[in-house]
Amino acid sequence: MHYGTFVARHAARFPDRIALTGSGRSVTYAELDERTTRLAHALRELGLEPGQRLGMMTDNRWECVEVMVAACKAGLVFVPFDFRLDDGALTWLLNHCGARAVVVGGSHRDQAVRLATAGTSVEWWVDVDDPASCLSYDELLAGGDPMPVEPPVLDDAGFCILYTSGTTGVPKGVHFTHRQAMDNSMAVIVEYGVDAATRYLVSYPHNSAGSVNHVIGPVLMAGGRLVVEDVRNFDAERYFATVEQERVTHSQLVPTMLFRLLASECRTDISSLTTVGYASAPIPPPRVKEMLERFGPIFVQAYGMTETCSFATVLPKADHGVVGTPREGILASCGRATYGVEVAVVNEDDEPLAAGALGEVVMRGRWLFRMYWEDPELTATTNRGGWLHSGDVGYLDEEGYLYLVDRKKDLLIIGGANIASKEIEDVLYEVPGVLEAAVLGIPDDEWGERPYAFLAPQPDTDLDAEVVHAHCRSRLPSLKRPVAVSIRESLPKTSTGKISKPELRKLLA
Repeated sequence: MHYGTFVARHAARFPDRIALTGSGRSVTYAELDERTTRLAHALRELGLEPGQRLGMMTDNRWECVEVMVAACKAGLVFVPFDFRLDDGALTWLLNHCGARAVVVGGSHRDQAVRLATAGTSVEWWVDVDDPASCLSYDELLAGGDPMPVEPPVLDDAGFCILYTSGTTGVPKGVHFTHRQAMDNSMAVIVEYGVDAATRYLVSYPHNSAGSVNHVIGPVLMAGGRLVVEDVRNFDAERYFATVEQERVTHSQLVPTMLFRLLASECRTDISSLTTVGYASAPIPPPRVKEMLERFGPIFVQAYGMTETCSFATVLPKADHGVVGTPREGILASCGRATYGVEVAVVNEDDEPLAAGALGEVVMRGRWLFRMYWEDPELTATTNRGGWLHSGDVGYLDEEGYLYLVDRKKDLLIIGGANIASKEIEDVLYEVPGVLEAAVLGIPDDEWGERPYAFLAPQPDTDLDAEVVHAHCRSRLPSLKRPVAVSIRESLPKTSTGKISKPELRKLLA
């Protein structure tokens, strides 16, 4: 089975149910099923064979879902690309995955024209909007056979390759099968309450695990509705307006987006929202309490990474209802392992540690990745002993709640002691007017490293560095206080909305 199987099933049972909305258009399940079947046949007729890679270069639009489902039906491996990449990065990725065809939106047409002569593996460029210089998407689709594609695609066939955002160096192509995606989707459906009545706003870039595996796939399985909008330059007022207009029930956001919602004075009707997930980075407990006070008990936190398909632990709505109780401390955690996943914390020798002991977070489970594309050496290193080594530092409490401290590479070593940047960042977020905070270590002759803080203010707010320093003096011991504070309009982000510390390091070079 694959996502195309579920689209066909919903089309047969509920043909007029809306599957997609976006760009002023709605698409029913019957329409989605026929269009994706035609496109799958057309791609096969071009010469693409099962197992070969089909790329997607565009900003967020509903055709991203259509191309993904068509790839499933045709047995092709779907490879969506970050819409912000330059020519050099895309050329490398196209050749790395060996994409034979790429579907392009109008936003990337000029780039496709340049790349067509750059010596990539791509043989066919398909333009969704204007076929002047490429094959016509609409003509391909119209000429495709509407009958089901044969033979059926096997569960263990390749579904997609998702490239990491490259925060640790060269992007890695994380490969998933249909079976892994299906197993992950079932967990999301259970933990997030996704069903046929769900209207899920796609707020992450279409190339991310947060979209493909955490939102699009589960909603298609459940027969719900996807609301696909442009995610560039996230704006709180636009978000609220979309929720009100489309009666959105579910949304998945990164912390920066939530902080912008908290800072907004917009008061549209968002009563349709029943579930808002947040992930990608921890949120300080005081901010979580603000979120609950402003929007109510609708939040679910997930922890995972591209390699976990979408998530591995979850802090459900019920666990957010502990404000004012002795268990309020669990708001600082990222929850407990979801079903189908085991989580442990290990030392440098990969030996399990007792509750409360700090070490590397490792995971194993039914849908966690099996390989990096064309990189068996890194695959073996990351999947040592059957456990996915996350590179995150944390600990488990007696109840199995996971607390993240930092990335291994982001720990500050001050006077021989490991200091988590998050510990300092949490204090910085207490300063009124702070929207974003990130702390890096800079060299120090006496102590080895000292903290350096980057901050971005909330809209229409002036931050005073001396006020920040004063707050840190009142809350942190001297070694943990930032030696300098850089206030910037915004902090650089990865494609999934995480603050990019590698980019911040470049500012210190």
